[in-house]
Amino acid sequence: MVKKGFTLFTAFMMVFLLVACNGEKTSSNNATGGKDSNELAQGVTKNEILVGHSAPQTGPVAVYDTFRKGMDTYFQYINETGGINGRKIKLIAYDDQYQPTKASQNAKKLVEEDKVFAVIGNQGSAANLAAKDYYINKGVPVILPGTGLKGFVDPPVKNWMGATMMNYEVEAQIMLNYAVNELGAKKIAIAYQNDDFGKAPYNKIKEMIKTYPGVELVAEVTYLPADTEFSAQAQKLQQAKPDTIFNFGVMSPVVNLKKAMYKIGLDKANYIVSSIAGGDTHAFQLAGGDVWEGTYSGGILISLDDENNEKIKLFKERFKKSYPNEQATNFVESGWSAAQVFVEALKRTGDNLTWDNFLKSFNTFDNWDGSMYAGVSFSEKNHYGITKMYMTKADNGKIQQISDSIEFNPETGKISLPKK
Repeated sequence: MVKKGFTLFTAFMMVFLLVACNGEKTSSNNATGGKDSNELAQGVTKNEILVGHSAPQTGPVAVYDTFRKGMDTYFQYINETGGINGRKIKLIAYDDQYQPTKASQNAKKLVEEDKVFAVIGNQGSAANLAAKDYYINKGVPVILPGTGLKGFVDPPVKNWMGATMMNYEVEAQIMLNYAVNELGAKKIAIAYQNDDFGKAPYNKIKEMIKTYPGVELVAEVTYLPADTEFSAQAQKLQQAKPDTIFNFGVMSPVVNLKKAMYKIGLDKANYIVSSIAGGDTHAFQLAGGDVWEGTYSGGILISLDDENNEKIKLFKERFKKSYPNEQATNFVESGWSAAQVFVEALKRTGDNLTWDNFLKSFNTFDNWDGSMYAGVSFSEKNHYGITKMYMTKADNGKIQQISDSIEFNPETGKISLPKK
């Protein structure tokens, strides 16, 4: 009887220990992408790497879908040349119409149903904010999303790497400095998109204007991304008689305000817009060439007009092959460039493609110039990625670089302006 009881007790303990060990293994799995530390992450097979993307393909800012086409083109190019360690990259993209709720829904679909390895280039500050906590909790790598909000990368988050643009607040400071010291701005007005995206640079401009003697803020107007009528805002700006107008928003409303201003004769003031609105020649088509001429903005990519640059030649050649009926714009270039960074990180990771190994590979980027970006840098303390920009001006149907490169140091918070 005692022997039987001992046998039952022993069996019970063995079951208990097995359950406990399995529980410990599950905990470890969650930290490495659903796999043991030596196994591949979700979305990775012997032959394929699944990559997710959520952004507007329809709606008021559908123009940003060209970013997806740029990524798709580069992934096609990589796949045709053998892929990464024999694995082809498959892009799964969903339309969120620039709506946070849809972006959040897409995030769950990509992670739980499609089981992607990573997401890349998700567009929009509000959309990214809606899905941020979900991605962080799941541990899925988020690579170069389309938002310049500081809170995504500072302080650094383990699985959130960079952005496809300069930080909004840094960009605003650089633009203000250029307006005052190069354009002689004294009376400044600000228009901005009434959400997290627009408010970040708006608040920074208001703060920094106080540090420039003799410069004053004379007017403020706001709008929503889907707005199309801007006559009231244009009238208010005209009454304030500014010499410089900043506008922080997505392309469509930024263009529509410029058209409304032009219509009432407010066309002599400097018009300075965020790079997400002014960094693409598509604005000429939306506004009309004469309307958009002279608009100032920021740039972070190699000029598309540099026909002697081998990187530009390859980009245009491949995009024409993939999308023969579409124009190779700066948004397309931006998508191609983000895909370049992603692929380089895959190459640096090697064959043991876990989330941990992949994310650690970003710390090896030190002013990497292998993409269309001026330079890409990451470290444990720097998750900004893109830290260099220059000023641009819309001139004769092109986006022309008008300043030397300007660099931001995330670790010191300092901006290095070009020496005169």
